[in-house]
Amino acid sequence: MREDMPDVVEVPAGRSRLLSRLYRDVGLAAIAAELNLPAAAFEAEISEAVERGLRYLAPQRALDLAS
Repeated sequence: MREDMPDVVEVPAGRSRLLSRLYRDVGLAAIAAELNLPAAAFEAEISEAVERGLRYLAPQRALDLAS
């Protein structure tokens, strides 16, 4: 990292990380829902993210795609 930049640029704030994770989860869930892919079709980490994201997109659909 350049020396003239403050350290704060390297480490995002807690809220920023939370929102980043939320956006990622919802985005992955939207793609899985659009392609009609069950959450189980992905590796464990992605599968968990899809399940978390589906809860925000459509709670009923989350139950359908989680299985």
